[in-house]
Amino acid sequence: MKPQSPETTRIFLVEDHPVMRLGLKMMLQERGYIVCGEAASESEATALLPGAQADIAIFDLSLNGETAFAMMTAMRYLLPDVCMIVYSMHDSPLFVENALKIGVNAYVTKADPVETLIDAINGVLAGRQYIGPALVKTLEERIFNQGGYESALKRLSEREMEVLTLLGRGFGNVEIAQQLSVNTRTVETYLARLREKLCLNNNRELIREAIRVTHTG
Repeated sequence: MKPQSPETTRIFLVEDHPVMRLGLKMMLQERGYIVCGEAASESEATALLPGAQADIAIFDLSLNGETAFAMMTAMRYLLPDVCMIVYSMHDSPLFVENALKIGVNAYVTKADPVETLIDAINGVLAGRQYIGPALVKTLEERIFNQGGYESALKRLSEREMEVLTLLGRGFGNVEIAQQLSVNTRTVETYLARLREKLCLNNNRELIREAIRVTHTG
């Protein structure tokens, strides 16, 4: 039986940014929650979380440049009764899908107000799955625009699809140029065309979509 009040709810934080971790800790403690432990890396979380007697664990997905999926999968297996909440800057459907497959109970992005975490905590303690409002909006927009987006993908040239696929496989500009036997300036031109055709604002969004297209089809 999960606790129903802040005073009896134990929360463990997994976040590699000290300022962010301190801010979360203070926010939770001000509302009466018990912060029963903290970790700044996968190794610390693996060592400390099993013995923390946590009711909830809040995870950042990016820990020191690496995604935390493997560690979270292990923790879900070891601690099936701990509610897992992702609090991350990543709003890609691919990340959300992977997290939900692991068995995450809630997913909140850092685009949401930090107080949204309280709604997520209340939701998972009540036995519900919770998706933050910023992410819900993103997913709704994607569904609404899916037809136009898929049409845009179909209009890409064969070479543009090659560049997009290589980008999604983790290749950088120099590596893509080597693969296609072109210079890096040509690769940059292709990336600019891809951003324009797919209505993306920057290379970060392009990389995110390239990963989605490459790995989910």
